[in-house]
Amino acid sequence: MKKYKKKKNERYFILIVFLFGVSVVAQTELDLKGTWIIDSTFENGGYSEVVYTPEGKIRAGSYNFLTDDPSLQCIPSGLGRIWGSPGSPIEIQQLESTVLIHYEMFDLRRTVWLNQRGHSVDAVPSVANLKDQAMPTMGNSIGWYENDTLVIETLAYSRGYVTTLGRAIPQSAAMRSIERLYRDGDRLAIEVTYIDPIVFQEPLTRAYRFKKSPFAVILYGCEF
Repeated sequence: MKKYKKKKNERYFILIVFLFGVSVVAQTELDLKGTWIIDSTFENGGYSEVVYTPEGKIRAGSYNFLTDDPSLQCIPSGLGRIWGSPGSPIEIQQLESTVLIHYEMFDLRRTVWLNQRGHSVDAVPSVANLKDQAMPTMGNSIGWYENDTLVIETLAYSRGYVTTLGRAIPQSAAMRSIERLYRDGDRLAIEVTYIDPIVFQEPLTRAYRFKKSPFAVILYGCEF
């Protein structure tokens, strides 16, 4: 009788642990949802030192903001330009097989497919605007969860600029980026690493903090 009670209690314990574990995973996956806006008071933001290759120096030095910034044509210059846009909210939705990110700037929709077996050979851009115009400067993204972090890997970029805010940092078609999204208290934390053997001698990094936005994402309405 005692053995039976012991086994029964062990089963209840295992069941409780299992259910608790499912609850934790579900809560973690829901953690990034909502509408966010960049926290300009974050002190550890900014890009790491850019160490250019000779080719990178040429591309950076030849930039002309009057003619070379894709933003002038309602096209994001690159991933950093969109994440770093001040005053433009973003909305994150987490579904079973995808993470959807709606950037107000340029009315962009980003679809991150989860738990893929690598990038497709004929990878297409993961970002498009409301007119379904693909944005190759934003690359092709896939993602997965590592504990309490959403990891997004992006390849298949087109030539462009990581950012054109304040300064232009070029990117090549060989660039690969890794984004890590997690919660830092009531803030959304994002850490991005850019690896580009054509442009950078060493990885470029940038960290962000976002706070809950009091404003909904609305129509940006960029026309060119």
